[in-house]
Amino acid sequence: MSVLETDVIDYIYLDEDHETPVLVVSDPLGWRPPDHKRHLKALRMKLKAQVAFIESGQIRKVWPRFDGRPVRVEVVALSPLTRRAQAFYEEARQTMSQANMELRFQLLDA
Repeated sequence: MSVLETDVIDYIYLDEDHETPVLVVSDPLGWRPPDHKRHLKALRMKLKAQVAFIESGQIRKVWPRFDGRPVRVEVVALSPLTRRAQAFYEEARQTMSQANMELRFQLLDA
């Protein structure tokens, strides 16, 4: 599963230290032109799906006791962010915070 499969939650776990549900997005794509446009579109769609998963209540199928607490989305990527990608993430963070969600980026050590 990856960022290209927008209708799938790649991985979900509970951060037990903070009792926070965490949705993980696997992002193997690069940021070189012309792929960056495809990458941004796929990432935008994937993050929208993560928000919909929470807002629609689908998360309760995984955690029936989910009580609306904040949710974290972690994007685990193979490629470092470009300036354009950083700007996208900043905008996405602001939008997702309005949905009581935190967005984090993690570069996978290869």
